[in-house]
Amino acid sequence: MVTVAEIAAVLSAHPGVSRAGAAVVRHDGREVTVAAVELTEYLSGPVLRNHVRQQLGEDCGLNGVLVVDRLPVADGEVDAEQLAAAVADGRCTLFEDPRDDVERRVAEIWSAQMDVRPVGATDDFLELGGDSLSALGIIAALEAEFDRPLDVFEFMSASSVRRLAEILR
Repeated sequence: MVTVAEIAAVLSAHPGVSRAGAAVVRHDGREVTVAAVELTEYLSGPVLRNHVRQQLGEDCGLNGVLVVDRLPVADGEVDAEQLAAAVADGRCTLFEDPRDDVERRVAEIWSAQMDVRPVGATDDFLELGGDSLSALGIIAALEAEFDRPLDVFEFMSASSVRRLAEILR
């Protein structure tokens, strides 16, 4: 089992991160591991989450990364209550596996077109590093997969795998 200290160490070693900490918090009746990071350059939570998963394995247990100006600390440790509040109010999105075949197929296309693994159902296209070129590749692949036209506005408005899957159903 990977510890929160190991997760924090991997994040702290990233060249774009100046400080990091992690804690286990309760959300929706379950325990989730969330990290907080101070950055030296712009990076998104999903990109850093995937960095940790690449270093420590898919099953490392990291569910989300919150980008902060100042690491929330209480009693010398990362303040788990502040991390829990960030998850509860949506400032920190947790990784969610696709719920059904449509979401899985959309996530697989995003992953292949952007070379990002894994792609969660609630991950934001732009936060994963998406750009106009990858958007066009994804749209073409989705049109072929679902035999349905999809315009750039629909795609960009959806922003996540889950919302895009709802459009494609």
